[in-house]
Amino acid sequence: MNTKSPARPGVLSGIRVLDFTWKTVGPWAPRLLTHYGAEVIHVERAGGYDDHRYNATPSIVSDEPKAAQLPGTKKVYADPQFNTLRDEKAEQSPGEKKLYAAPYFNTLHHGKLAISLNTRNPEGLKIAERLIGICDALVENFSAEVLPNWGLTWERIHQLNPKLVYMSASGFGHSGDWKGYRSFGPTAAAQSGISLASGLPGRPPAGWGFSYLDVMGGWMGGLSLVQGLLQAKKTGKGFYIDYAVTEGAMSMMGTFLLDYQVNGRRTRRPDFPPGNRSLFPVVAPHNTYRCAGKDRNGQDWWVFIACETQAHFESLCAVMDQSGLALDPKFATNEARVTHQDELDAIVGHWTRARRRYDIMRKCQAAGIVSAVVQSAEDRVEYDPQLQHREMHPIIHHPELGDCPYEGYPAKLSRTPAFVHGRAPTLAEHNQYVYGDLLGMTDAEIAGLREREVI
Repeated sequence: MNTKSPARPGVLSGIRVLDFTWKTVGPWAPRLLTHYGAEVIHVERAGGYDDHRYNATPSIVSDEPKAAQLPGTKKVYADPQFNTLRDEKAEQSPGEKKLYAAPYFNTLHHGKLAISLNTRNPEGLKIAERLIGICDALVENFSAEVLPNWGLTWERIHQLNPKLVYMSASGFGHSGDWKGYRSFGPTAAAQSGISLASGLPGRPPAGWGFSYLDVMGGWMGGLSLVQGLLQAKKTGKGFYIDYAVTEGAMSMMGTFLLDYQVNGRRTRRPDFPPGNRSLFPVVAPHNTYRCAGKDRNGQDWWVFIACETQAHFESLCAVMDQSGLALDPKFATNEARVTHQDELDAIVGHWTRARRRYDIMRKCQAAGIVSAVVQSAEDRVEYDPQLQHREMHPIIHHPELGDCPYEGYPAKLSRTPAFVHGRAPTLAEHNQYVYGDLLGMTDAEIAGLREREVI
């Protein structure tokens, strides 16, 4: 039986992580470790699989109530919200893409191994305990009662592997009255105060996007996991990391919390949220402005411009060929510009409205002015020359999807660079390796587990 991870490039080569995560905030943290060579074994429920393999694939999602009865298809996800279908035909046409290879799953889980396991089966739980025994870390993002209901309390996990680092990532943590509450990205945003602090004055709170805190929480969780592994290596003792996403999100609210503590100003007031204007520090102009042209979906293009100093504003006036603005008493100082922001934004917006967004950014940056195009996801993946230069989206071949761009690691370290070590795994792709090579099971034993629906 081989319990050592195969060598991969990276400072975490030889580290093995058992990944019981799902949705977004959980999978992100162990995926970050794959960039540095960690072997991450992602566990999917036998016969059910991760929902992200199916959703985010509009071509196979239907609201038709009778869709599950279409010939040659079988409904494979129990939640009627998705009503997702998988082709059950014995043969697949050449070049046809399998329906479970959804893009979001490939983003969250590339570089990982994939196995199937039925943890509701006592035999499956015994296998989970054996896997815990050969891993360096365990990560899950269930609510607080799930693993204890399996019999996997921290005490039991520590007994199985005294050197293992166990991290739970949940909305409210695994202690306190709210430990059993469910949450996901928008829940954490609302609970942390971020939703109330975003949007436009006089409008309802806007929030920061659907899964912002899932991704941010994944990064914070990944940092915690690395800290745990370093400490375990140093002391030889494992320990438990209880990460609450709503608490981590409060770090994004620092200026607003200080504003209330020092000035007594609440986030619920007539002139708040500030939209794209700056409050800390208060400077003007500081906004997004509509530009000429639209994208393929008919959406307007925008550009961001900020002038943090008097020199910046005078340079902007020169770029706009309106040097006289800097002499106007309403705009001559930052204090005056803040007082007359509406009028100033209208002037800047009139200038940008007739010009292309990238041209504006280049002219402003050449003059030392902070400016950036408001890019779409399509811009970032397909057209951004800076990301292409930094090789942020390496192309990897996937057996179901073909050649696909994958998300790279944004930090470039000179001596210990990060890698995209591989594509996302197909369903139960590594059962043979994990159960056979790592746990030493015979082919007959693995086949028996499959027949008994344990894996």
